[in-house]
Amino acid sequence: MNPPSPPPSTVDLNNRPKSLVVVTGAAIAFAIMGDSLMYSLLPLEAANLGIPFEAVGVLLAANRIVRLLSNTWASLAFERWGPRRPFILAAVLGFITTVLYGVGWGFGVFLLARAGWGIAWSAFRQGGYQAVWAESEAIKGRLMGLLWGIVRLGSAVSVILGGYLYDIYGYKSAVGAVAFGTLLAIPVALKIRWPGIKSALPAPPRSPFEGWRTAFETKPRRRVLFVGFMYTFFEGVLGATASLFLAAKLGAGYSLANFGIGTLAGIMLAVRYIANMFFGPLLGALSDRLGQAPTISILSAGILAGISGAVLLPGFWPLLCLALVFFAGSGMFAACNAAASGLAQQTKRPQLFVGFFSTSIDAGAALGPLLVYSTGNENLFSAIYISAAILLLISSFRYMHAEKWAGFAAGL
Repeated sequence: MNPPSPPPSTVDLNNRPKSLVVVTGAAIAFAIMGDSLMYSLLPLEAANLGIPFEAVGVLLAANRIVRLLSNTWASLAFERWGPRRPFILAAVLGFITTVLYGVGWGFGVFLLARAGWGIAWSAFRQGGYQAVWAESEAIKGRLMGLLWGIVRLGSAVSVILGGYLYDIYGYKSAVGAVAFGTLLAIPVALKIRWPGIKSALPAPPRSPFEGWRTAFETKPRRRVLFVGFMYTFFEGVLGATASLFLAAKLGAGYSLANFGIGTLAGIMLAVRYIANMFFGPLLGALSDRLGQAPTISILSAGILAGISGAVLLPGFWPLLCLALVFFAGSGMFAACNAAASGLAQQTKRPQLFVGFFSTSIDAGAALGPLLVYSTGNENLFSAIYISAAILLLISSFRYMHAEKWAGFAAGL
């Protein structure tokens, strides 16, 4: 029996779903530039902004904490009104929040901007799923890789350009240049032609927590939630501390080809984002052939190997090992989202399952920076990296086992 199609949309025969994925990804790529820049520059600039070291984790996690609620709001908004209006409003909000990062009005305004970005991102992510659902289920891994690869290209441009401008001209110039990039998301969002909306919408959920029940109905759904949680926990820890980790490993005055530590940190984070552009679609397509669960397990083993090398090896090796982590992570993200997309389409309310999966991965992404910065001790970063990678590997194998037995039971 074929899984039900997502209730809110139908594919217009004159519409090209792959083009929809590309344009949707481009809009999100412009909008995400401001958020990505903060992971590179905020840890380095916090003292000059009057932000205590311990508060950096709060600011980097604030957008994720807000999404624990806003994911449900976005799910219901897309289900009720379709993608156009929420997506455009998210583009406007993304630009405003980036501008606020650079005005220097203190911790409270910065915190408000981070929360605003969290609401915008909930809508952007729903829009991404909506675009992928317009295409065949058989290539969901490739399309997820393509979508997030395009998105992370925006992140890569942001951290490279922003890191360079930061080293040469300072923080406000870097944020100002990136804010102009986020402005471009608005006209792109206005140009998107979404598939038509069905006239008969599903009945509203009985409560905002209906997604919880849907999410926990089967063992594969429960375990993919934990895989998503652990991956984003690991990514949140590493992304929020990469600049400080590299400064400690290489030395604060380290220079390579006349690049300072700010630019090098930006380049390494850009490698992470560019990996999503090139390896995300390839590894996503591989997951369509091998299955999402086996691919996730293989890639989680690669992440553990890479982060162990980054922590333990001296000299230039940590940079190469981090690159391996980012390459594996690009496929991990695509495969996890493709797995969630497939499981969502087996439910009666796919938007609600996506909203809950998004909440699960946001919980991990929020907890990571909070935990690592709450220690107040950079010497503990390495232990947290490896511990998180081990838990990710274990959860990935448990999900693969659940999928295997679910498929066996379905064949009986």
